[in-house]
Amino acid sequence: MKNRQPFLDIDFNARYREQLRESSYRPKTSEEWDERAAARGRRGPDSDYTEAFLSRVDFSGVRTALDIGCGTGNLAIPLAKRLRRVDALDFSAGMLRQLEENRRAAGVDNLRVHALSWTDSWEAVPVADLVICSRALGVEDLRGALEKMTRWARRRCYATLHAAGDFLGDDVRAALGREVAPRPGYIYAVNMLYQMGFPARVDFLKSTGGMTYADAGQFLEAVRWRIGELSAADERRLRRFFGALPQTGDGRRRYRHEFVWALLSWEKPGP
Repeated sequence: MKNRQPFLDIDFNARYREQLRESSYRPKTSEEWDERAAARGRRGPDSDYTEAFLSRVDFSGVRTALDIGCGTGNLAIPLAKRLRRVDALDFSAGMLRQLEENRRAAGVDNLRVHALSWTDSWEAVPVADLVICSRALGVEDLRGALEKMTRWARRRCYATLHAAGDFLGDDVRAALGREVAPRPGYIYAVNMLYQMGFPARVDFLKSTGGMTYADAGQFLEAVRWRIGELSAADERRLRRFFGALPQTGDGRRRYRHEFVWALLSWEKPGP
């Protein structure tokens, strides 16, 4: 009799997809991310998150890196300052334009950008010692994404996923006064990696996020981005919540809350 673990036969990717369909989350299009790019640029870098992420990376033997879902370059640019070469990949042209502005401002010339999605061919993207995917694994085929990350890595991979079931702060969730169907948790990725033969280490990063909003309409759009459509009752509650937020000097209102991210890391076997 074979000593086989039944756990290995569970289709976690199918279960992940089922929960994704049932959740309030839906993957965003490149056009939607283009619209977010300018706001990302105005918000400035997530310095506490960037520092927490990079402080946990093992750089031994690493001279090159690939940043998947690079956004505006919060991690790609610091990596380029440290390594010989960095390739940065994103499917949003708006994000890549903002990254190019940030790259030039930082005086970095060893960072190459690639306008590609998870499902595109990456034939032109070189393998790298280190592959990272920061907050960009909101995909329908999670196992396929993890396999692709691993194929492009020589030494090791790092990925962050939100540790909670949604991107709302507890105060906004309380203001809504209703349940929000949670998106799949990071544990699906841990289980898939184990099945793939890569036991992942899991750490947790805490960071503070938030933006300022000119009016309640902007704030409502930010909540819709995270959980989908809002009812009239939802909007009334959120408008009251927004009206109590602190104001900045220019009359905008600021909302900030804590995020907890699960940082998964796994090693490629040596030659």
